[in-house]
Formats: sequence, structure tokens, C-alpha cells
Amino acid sequence: MTRGVLTYGSLLNEGELTETLSAESVADAVPVRVDGYRRSFNKPSKGREGVNGEKAILNAEPESGAWLNAVLVPEVPDDEFERYRAREYRYDLTDVPAAAVTTYDDGDGAAVERPTERLLAVSEGTLTDPRPIPYYARMCVEGAREWGEAFLADFLVTTHRI
Repeated sequence: MTRGVLTYGSLLNEGELTETLSAESVADAVPVRVDGYRRSFNKPSKGREGVNGEKAILNAEPESGAWLNAVLVPEVPDDEFERYRAREYRYDLTDVPAAAVTTYDDGDGAAVERPTERLLAVSEGTLTDPRPIPYYARMCVEGAREWGEAFLADFLVTTHRI
């Protein structure tokens, strides 16, 4: 079994990603589009808070007709997956079918097919009037920019506050 993970929030930021997964795993990462999910600032953070009490972090929830962009790390060894799972402990992981994942700009389509699982962290959002944590939102935007201007534009368009 080959396990991949789809990152869509602060783990878009290479510094954050390489604190969790090895440089070898991250070297194979590819930007992708994930159909059937919506990204929103509707999850309360347990470990982060803004200076004015902001608590919202990003979350993904299934939604027909929606999509979000993410980065697929196609092969995550067990020890790295344990670190990833410890970081994302408040999320459920769902296996996204390969047919719902496409690469940007004719990227490495084999990277999408390689893992037997493409895991996305999802949760039921509980904030009804979320205020994103400013430094966290900035980290996510800067991370999205690292994957290219088209990726950044899609990140901004597909990220919702509620």
C-alpha cells in the first residue's frame, strides 16, 4: 500500500510541510485540483490564536460541485505519516479517488495514480462567524504562492470564510 496526503492549508507552506514530512517525500509533491470538496475558514484552532481572539483555521468538507486546490505528496512512509497524523489529529482522513484529483499544467499524472490512498483531512466546521487567524491566513497564502501564481489565484478563489 502506498499512502499519499493532500494538503490544502498551512501545509502548503514548504517550511511547515518539511517540518512534518521529509524533504525526500516533499520533493515528489505536485499541485493538484480536488473535486467534490470545499475549503473554508470554519474550524476552531486548538493551538493557535490571533492577537484579537481570532480562532479560525482552514477545513475541507465534502460538497458536490465544489473544488479546492491542494498539494499531493504521493508517498508518505509510515513514520512520517505518524507525524502528519499527530499534527492533523482533530481531522478525519478521507480517501479521495484518483478520478477526483487532477494535476496543474499537465503535471505528473502518474503521481495521482501512484498512491493507493490519497488522504484529505476533513472535519465538520463548527464556526458560524469565523474570524481567520491573521498570521495563519498569511502563512497559507504565502504557501499557496510558493506553488505558482495560478495556484495562488485558485487558492484565493476557492477559499471561503464560512
